[in-house]
Amino acid sequence: MVLKRMFILAAFVFWAGAVWAVNAQDLLNDLNKETGQKQLEAALRLADFRSPEVVSALAAKLDDVKTDVTVRAACASSLGKLGDASTYPMLQALAKKQEEKTVVRNSCIVAITMMKGPDAIPELVEMLKVEKNPLAQRVIEEILSRMKDTQRVALAVSPLLQDETAAPSAIRVLGAVGGSAVITPLSKQLASPKASVRQAVIRALGEIQDPNAVPPLLEFYPKGNEAEKVQILSAFANHPHPGAVKLMIDELENPKTYAPLRQRSALALGTVVARPAIKTLVRVMLDTAEQTGLRLACAEALGNFGDHDDDAITGLIGVLSDKRIAETAAISLSRITHSYQGTSKEKWTEWFQKWVQERDRRERVGH
Repeated sequence: MVLKRMFILAAFVFWAGAVWAVNAQDLLNDLNKETGQKQLEAALRLADFRSPEVVSALAAKLDDVKTDVTVRAACASSLGKLGDASTYPMLQALAKKQEEKTVVRNSCIVAITMMKGPDAIPELVEMLKVEKNPLAQRVIEEILSRMKDTQRVALAVSPLLQDETAAPSAIRVLGAVGGSAVITPLSKQLASPKASVRQAVIRALGEIQDPNAVPPLLEFYPKGNEAEKVQILSAFANHPHPGAVKLMIDELENPKTYAPLRQRSALALGTVVARPAIKTLVRVMLDTAEQTGLRLACAEALGNFGDHDDDAITGLIGVLSDKRIAETAAISLSRITHSYQGTSKEKWTEWFQKWVQERDRRERVGH
């Protein structure tokens, strides 16, 4: 053991010394003369050395189309960290060059953001207007979505909603940025004749953690097609809004409603733990005339409720004799009670009676 520890220590000292001994010139030699992993590591590590020689070498490799694309991308990243303004025009040109390799373009886009910070927002928005490469679009969207100055991003991106090409990107960014300020401009796009735009808006509004995002979806719901309605109900899984809960209970209770809408309503009601929905979920689950898929959804949803929701527990115990949904019901019972009694209705009934008695006793004595 002692010899092993000495060997590890010696290896560490050797490795550390080798790393500390590396200087800018060694890395420049590797960048210019080596290939593969060693060249890539040099390109990345040169970001720690601020000098005109380093900037010039990194820029030259970035501009050299014969250099491996991963090395060029690493050079762009290091230039972004170094922040030398003289390289900005090159990074800008490569970022916008549609025929350039995607990995290089994306690194240049990130490098521009490193250099300018929030001041890069207008330029990124302009790039988004004309960008055709989906991967580059996603990078720009991600950068804008993570900017701390969300109000500035929202103001800059909102005009793109009127641009047919850039609207989907703008919707995704605004949805990620969130906040009440983006709800109105997004909601207006629900009137778009393009299904892809409407679907993107529904998804974005669903991701915004603001109750004011729900009324526009409720208003649009009757106008939407079946796919859009399913999407709205999925969005409501993020919003325990009373209006959304009522709509989902109504859809679940109506046997004439399109089956996927009822199933999605059941699952969303469980996700938001809508206690007013328990009786409806239990009733539909117990009804053997209902479709098995819907009954399974109700059983799964009931598993999200708490250990004081006795109607949910007794309802789940009641369907354990039905082999079609017994396993799902048993899993939901375990989630609620943190116990496992298999799929035996008798065992669960006996266990529940004892459990309620013990729960009531503890409440009486204040535990």
